Amino acid sequence: MPTKFQLITELYDQTVQSVTGSYQSWTGFLRAACYNYKCPFDDQILIYAQRPDATAVLEMERWNRQFGRWVNRGAKSIAVFGDDGQNCLKLYFDVSDTHASRFARPLPIWTMHPAFEPEVIETLEATFGALSEKGTLSDAVRSASRNAVADNFQDYLRDLRDCRDGSMLEELDELNVEVAYRRALESSVAYMLMTRLSLPAPAYILPEDFADIYSFDTPSTINALGIATSDIAEMGLREISRTVMQARREQNFAKDAQIGYDAVKEQNPTEK
Repeated sequence: MPTKFQLITELYDQTVQSVTGSYQSWTGFLRAACYNYKCPFDDQILIYAQRPDATAVLEMERWNRQFGRWVNRGAKSIAVFGDDGQNCLKLYFDVSDTHASRFARPLPIWTMHPAFEPEVIETLEATFGALSEKGTLSDAVRSASRNAVADNFQDYLRDLRDCRDGSMLEELDELNVEVAYRRALESSVAYMLMTRLSLPAPAYILPEDFADIYSFDTPSTINALGIATSDIAEMGLREISRTVMQARREQNFAKDAQIGYDAVKEQNPTEK
């Protein structure tokens, strides 16, 4: 009888092998990964395979210790590979599988609001350099994704060149490998950022933008695409997270100040 570790390994292998097999599979993975952008690619693959709707995952101990939240009775864990490389598993639980204790602390989970768009565009430009287009948030995301990929591309490209044997990429010359990789990365990073920013990514990034992902058809090349996508998207989403949470704090402060001012006005209606 296979062990739980063997079953999870098989699930990982099956999911990696199929995730670039269709536009639907790859974009489904990107939609799941963008909410767990702090996790490494291997974890993201297994989260997608087991709980594609998970929006914030942690181990039980960290839910308890860091946020004062208890895991619900009967909640099903999400198994990922352990950190020590000793054939062990780590168990995550999604925030939806937890409830607040009386010691609960606020969760650093952010939601994009249209009012925050100017700040987010400014953050994208500060993080990834001058944006060629920034009239709308979707334009800014596409431009920032191109810049982000350009800044980090060569290191990842070297890794891809070393592992493309046996894949469809092996049939391409060096220039076309570079073009295919860059296009797949730019589209994938932008899709992740847009989805997490509550933008309708399929309206801006079309199936033909992902035509090159089918060439990533071996575990090594899929990892080369997935790891680079995950790493680069995380850079942008971490900065966006800080910006959105700061904008939300300032918005709440302004509301509290206005409420306090209105209360004073009610008590002293003659004051201007």
